Amino acid sequence: PNQNEREGYVPNVVYTCGALVHNGELIIPYGLADHATGFATVPLSEVLAAMRPEA
Repeated sequence: PNQNEREGYVPNVVYTCGALVHNGELIIPYGLADHATGFATVPLSEVLAAMRPEA
């Protein structure tokens, strides 16, 4: 987390209320230090690959 994400009542915790997929990207909104919001993105294929057992 960056400095803006660490300040607040509960530091170093990311709260999200859901996510959506758009053009293959997983978009995750989250709260920053109880006073702002941000968005994280990651390719959905990377998330799914990380969840699959290695062959």
